Amino acid sequence: MNRALLTLCGLLLAVAATQPATAGETVSVGLTTQGAGSNDIPIALPLPKGDGSGADEYYATLKRDLEISGYFKIIDPKAYVEPASAGIHLGEFDFASWRTPGAAALAKTSLGASGEGLRAEVWVYDVAGGTKLGAKAFSGPKTAGRTLAHRTADAIISLVTGNRSFFDTRVAFVANGSGNKEVYVMDVDGGGKRQITKNKSINLAPRWNHSGTALCFTSYFNGNPDLYVADLLKSAIRRVSARTGINTGCSWSPSGESIALTLSPGSDSDIFTIDPLAGTQIARLTSSPGIDVSPSWSPDGSKLAFVSERGGGAQIYVMNADGSNVHRVSFQGAQNTSPSWSPKGDKIAFVGRDGGFDVFTVNLDGSGMTRVTQGAGDNEDPSWSPDGDYLVFSSTRTGSAHIWLSSADGRHQVQLSQGAGGYTNPHWSNHLSW
Repeated sequence: MNRALLTLCGLLLAVAATQPATAGETVSVGLTTQGAGSNDIPIALPLPKGDGSGADEYYATLKRDLEISGYFKIIDPKAYVEPASAGIHLGEFDFASWRTPGAAALAKTSLGASGEGLRAEVWVYDVAGGTKLGAKAFSGPKTAGRTLAHRTADAIISLVTGNRSFFDTRVAFVANGSGNKEVYVMDVDGGGKRQITKNKSINLAPRWNHSGTALCFTSYFNGNPDLYVADLLKSAIRRVSARTGINTGCSWSPSGESIALTLSPGSDSDIFTIDPLAGTQIARLTSSPGIDVSPSWSPDGSKLAFVSERGGGAQIYVMNADGSNVHRVSFQGAQNTSPSWSPKGDKIAFVGRDGGFDVFTVNLDGSGMTRVTQGAGDNEDPSWSPDGDYLVFSSTRTGSAHIWLSSADGRHQVQLSQGAGGYTNPHWSNHLSW
């Protein structure tokens, strides 16, 4: 595990983005979209030009990224009529060849060896307008094909839609493929899976810190549900809370100066904050009768959402960061759990039981409840993308549990995790620089 993480950090830090020398034209976005999940921009994505170095992996990763984003309808390559001799730069091909199959956008790429590494270029065009939207180039070591593809997808989405993508993020989760519940991280497309814990125990609910350099999680490694922190840059795992009873449901404050979690010093569970380094208690935030669990920070760190049974069944509540001004935000159903506060600050995603378990979102005043999933197995543990436009969650709709992505309105849903099932407890990182 340690060697793999150190290699990952070095690889990603080595990947650099540059502008091609000939990419000096003004960007003019001429395409519109109805947003994430609309799949409404017909885009042509021909195979990359170049010497073939890593082209298959690069192209497959890039294509899947664009499909996952939910912005595009990728035109079947069988409909392409452009001659193989055409280039990728403006003036080296005819836009009419791409109007024939109905492309609104065109992304032309190249990939090849560059010294001891790889170099990728992407040139993005508005086909109807016959103009270039922009171009970028990326370089990295020979093993960086997937990373270069993610960077290319990010450039295409940014140039066509004006929005930043999420392919520089990762998802932490729990999987039981080894026979034990271990913590892993993966790229958002489901590839690049890396195992974080190997303690052959039960490990649960990993949560990223804001910088994406650490994960907190609960483990039964020493018999009790204790809280641990995995430092991903130092490849070190340490126990930070081993209090009697449960030490679960961790959530990093945006500043990184505290972790909110659930402890059970008495007969009930309550929300506390602790120092993430020393593990010392900072404050006790709840003390009402009934359980209080699953804290989730607001993006500005001023408030926390949590689950409480103080009013009867499990419902979603919000309080100030010091535990004051508690108010309820979920009012439908008798079992609402797993709150996750949107990075936009305006909504909370949660899980509600309606026969099975489904993902919902609600405004902070309890209005505007939206059902994200319905009639497709049990759907649990929602977590927002950094831009607040998407959610990941665990779903049993295919039989065993897998990680799925959905646009926030539920209209675009795609399975991320691959292979045998047993994927649960997903949590989406912020944008990463390592």
